[in-house]
Amino acid sequence: MLIVAPADGFDSLVSVAHADAYMLKMGHSWSGAPEERETYLRRATQYLLSAYSIRPEYLNPVHTQIESACCEAALRASTGHLFEDVEPVSISSETVGPISTTYSAPRNGGQVKFGVIDALLRGLIDGRGMVKLIRA
Repeated sequence: MLIVAPADGFDSLVSVAHADAYMLKMGHSWSGAPEERETYLRRATQYLLSAYSIRPEYLNPVHTQIESACCEAALRASTGHLFEDVEPVSISSETVGPISTTYSAPRNGGQVKFGVIDALLRGLIDGRGMVKLIRA
């Protein structure tokens, strides 16, 4: 059973019914048994809460743009992984006879960036590497 924010111990930012309505409205193909869609929403919520520093005031109640971002992430979770395990790249260039291969380190730590999710969360998250300064 999905526990939807802002309830204590929530594991999803939106309900399956909300996600279904969003997908229909946006024209996304969204299928699977309700239990599968719950799993996608849990993965989406885990992704959003760990990959972005969402400001707490936008989680109770959950801001509509965060709900939309959760739905977009759930759609992507239904077709693949939101997080990727990244192999270390130790060879920068290798030549064997006439064949040459060059490796480069993946950008963004090898993680896929989701432009629509970034855009939806703009203004609702704290910047990475930023420290809040409070003057006495």
